[in-house]
Amino acid sequence: NVFLLRVKKPIHLSYDVDAIDPSVTPATGTPVAGGLTYREGVYIAEHIAQTGLLSAVDLVEVNPLLCSEAGVSSTVSTALTLLLACFGRLRQGAHPPAYRLPEP
Repeated sequence: NVFLLRVKKPIHLSYDVDAIDPSVTPATGTPVAGGLTYREGVYIAEHIAQTGLLSAVDLVEVNPLLCSEAGVSSTVSTALTLLLACFGRLRQGAHPPAYRLPEP
C-alpha cells in the first residue's frame, strides 16, 4: 500500500468485535447485521500485521452476558483469531515461508 509505505507511523488498532456479522459474533451489545464476514475481519488483521507498524491493539464490545454459551464461545473464538492475526499468525494452509497476502 503506497500510503503505508510513505507514512510509516505506528498503528493503534481498536477492533470492535461488533463490526463482524453477528452470525459469528453474537455476544455483543451492538450487533451489526450484514457486518464484515469472518474472512474479511481476519484479512484486515493479517494485512495490518504485514505492515510491521502495529504498536497497540485492543479488541472491544464483547459482552458474554448477552448471549448463550455457544454464542459466547463463537465470539471469543473469533476475537482470539482476530488478535492472533494482528500479531502475524496466518490462517492455516500451505503457505511458502516468505508468503505475503496479495494486494487487492
